[in-house]
Amino acid sequence: MHVRRQVNLEFANFSGGRESFHDVDSLRDKDELDAKSWWLVHGAHAPKLQKISLKLLGQPSSSSCCERNLSTYNFIHSLKRNKMTPKRAEDLIYVHRNLHLISRNSSNYNEEETKM
Repeated sequence: MHVRRQVNLEFANFSGGRESFHDVDSLRDKDELDAKSWWLVHGAHAPKLQKISLKLLGQPSSSSCCERNLSTYNFIHSLKRNKMTPKRAEDLIYVHRNLHLISRNSSNYNEEETKM
């Protein structure tokens, strides 16, 4: 809880523009630097928030998760099963995706017929 409280305080200072986030350089650089560079330069006063921000900003954006869900939806809601309600299809996709994630923890995941 201590770490969470510290991050919350750092976020409050950042979002409220208080303490070190209120100085002229910090405010000017918000418009001139990209987000990752800004956190590298001005985030030292909020080390925990800086660490989280850099992790988030370092992740590549991808549409593969959406494409995977649409593929699963097309598998479940085919022409033969087109009378299925959207809620039912959504529930089946949820179950299908979670079963897949659970199966990845299995020792047989990379072997035999389950090999992916």
